[in-house]
Amino acid sequence: MRLGIYLFCLTPENPLPELKGTGIDGSHPLFAETIGNAAAILSEVSIEDFSGPEAREKMEDLAWIGPRALRHEEVIMAIMRDSPVLPVRFGTVFSSLEALAAALRRHRDALSKFFLDTAGKKEWSIRAYVNMQQARSEVMAALLAAEKDQLAGVSPGKRYFLEQKIKGAANRGVTSWLKGTGDDIMRFVKEVSSAFSERRLLSREVTGRDDEMFFHGAFLVPDLSVEVLQRMTDEWNAIHEHRGLHLELYGPWPPYHFAPVLETEG
Repeated sequence: MRLGIYLFCLTPENPLPELKGTGIDGSHPLFAETIGNAAAILSEVSIEDFSGPEAREKMEDLAWIGPRALRHEEVIMAIMRDSPVLPVRFGTVFSSLEALAAALRRHRDALSKFFLDTAGKKEWSIRAYVNMQQARSEVMAALLAAEKDQLAGVSPGKRYFLEQKIKGAANRGVTSWLKGTGDDIMRFVKEVSSAFSERRLLSREVTGRDDEMFFHGAFLVPDLSVEVLQRMTDEWNAIHEHRGLHLELYGPWPPYHFAPVLETEG
């Protein structure tokens, strides 16, 4: 079995974090190696687990990959509790410490900037949901009320066509309304965050909810501003939930969506 170096994450070189437990294989211990201006959190692994035909089969086996991916995240979260952390994607393996060091030296300036920018901050995600039936009903009712006099003075046949036209306008109105609502969410969260990353909207099949997601964003939030963000989220929900809208806050997470892309071929 050939051993390689598995990279979990990077953290500033001082102070070195206290490491407990093993790496993703449950056998080899965690260890830290200072390289330039960063400390790499590492363990040894079998290179064959991540390279070659057998590795491709393992990467498609949820029973194999699941607990290892979970351990990967656990290690990163443990480091995050005490220090800024640059998370590295699951399955990043180097042939040797020398290969890892060569890769990190190429990114010395980017690493310094990242640790400076994320010190005392964590990633939080916000998801906004809407009850589409309720939203359409409210917009439709408002449009019908506005056209009440016109509808009252027409024949039943013409009234039907006018109502269908209003229904189409209601669907467009909901789309426009949700976009404006998303912009409002963005504005109030930016008051307490330093960076934003737009995330993909998730379908109801993925979320397991009846309501539809209409806003999904990741924010880099200073630790001192988290209570303010939580209070602002609660206040937003108190104002908007009667309209079929709901905001959910998730975190804290390592700054996955704000980390620089590093060349990690090793």
